Amino acid sequence: MAEAFLLIAAATGATLLLTVSAALIGIVLGAPLVLLAQSRSAILRGIYTVFVHVVRGVPALVWLFIAFFGLAELGIVLPALASAVLTLGIIAIATMAEIYRGGLAAIRQGQYEAGWALSLGRWSLAKDIIFPQLFRAVSPTTATYIVGLLKDSALASIIGVPEIVYVTGLEVQSLGHGLELFLFAGLIYLALSIPLGVVSRVIHVRLTRRYAVL
Repeated sequence: MAEAFLLIAAATGATLLLTVSAALIGIVLGAPLVLLAQSRSAILRGIYTVFVHVVRGVPALVWLFIAFFGLAELGIVLPALASAVLTLGIIAIATMAEIYRGGLAAIRQGQYEAGWALSLGRWSLAKDIIFPQLFRAVSPTTATYIVGLLKDSALASIIGVPEIVYVTGLEVQSLGHGLELFLFAGLIYLALSIPLGVVSRVIHVRLTRRYAVL
């Protein structure tokens, strides 16, 4: 059974690849998306609202099946891993946009007015005042979401992505010992998620101390 443990541990690479890829997509592309929510245009705000509600209102598993099976019927055949990254990435975009929106809402209007009173340009205002407070506001929620994303990556096992749960299932079918092997898989998830929470807390505390005067 030692070989089974090694195979499951090796599958951590696919789990991390899926999680990190989807998280980066969400963190990077969620930022420009939230600009739609801040727009003066009712049409752009409406597009934002519809996108977020549609993406987050449908179960991730349904989107995964659409990406893997549905697109194939249209002649767009994606590998299992690409389908999973696409699915979780799009959901991450909508989720991170909402996290950013909440962070921006937490910044007092007086901070903007103080920057304008100092004749700061838009970039200086954003760089020196808005971004530091935004990062401080969203860092705990973002870390919590990434931990959830790590766990949601197990959905990819359903379409055959060789991540932790998929490989564990194969080994259980072959060897039995389901209790031991799935407990081991659970320990791997804990080993990945606990340090992320600790790092997030450290970052949040440092940002809070550094920009406490803002």
